[in-house]
Amino acid sequence: MKIRIIAIFIIALTLLPILWIIYQYQSILAIGESAKPEPADVIIILGASVWPLGPSPALQARIEQGAYVHAQGLAGYFIVTGGLGTHPPTEAEAMKQELINMGINPRIILLEDSSTSTFENLMFSKAIMAEHNFETAIIVTDVFHTKRALLMAKDLNIKASGAPARESPLYTYKNLRRNYTLREVVALTWYYLYRIFLCFRPAA
Repeated sequence: MKIRIIAIFIIALTLLPILWIIYQYQSILAIGESAKPEPADVIIILGASVWPLGPSPALQARIEQGAYVHAQGLAGYFIVTGGLGTHPPTEAEAMKQELINMGINPRIILLEDSSTSTFENLMFSKAIMAEHNFETAIIVTDVFHTKRALLMAKDLNIKASGAPARESPLYTYKNLRRNYTLREVVALTWYYLYRIFLCFRPAA
């Protein structure tokens, strides 16, 4: 009897992580694929890598998605986010220059160029929003990143909708989509643990 109970316990311990991964994988893609931007005060474009010759393909896709959302008249300002990575300039500066090259008025582009993580992207952007009396935002990022970004925004009391960059190669290429979504399952799990064990609560 004891052996049977132990066997059931071991099977349960094995299956639970697998079921968790499957559930989160499907949830991440479902939320990212169904997210639609709503009219807001500002578009927040989350940072991604800058390569030696300019924005990485993933970052370029986010920039183009942000410009598209703006062209639809859904928001009048941008906050571009991200500090200095392996290659200069900062992610925020690279995005600003690319948006200017697309014909966007530089006066409506606000820089958040100190952050080094998604949470900092949003936390520092919230401060900029407060300075400009912005109350609502559209968050532009990759499809697989949308669920965690919106969850963090909610925890920071940022009223936000998502505008995922569906043309990003990290989504359009099947192998990259699978790998980055699996990586995001890990990142999202860590964030859930962070919220539980550090007793993180939404900001007032």
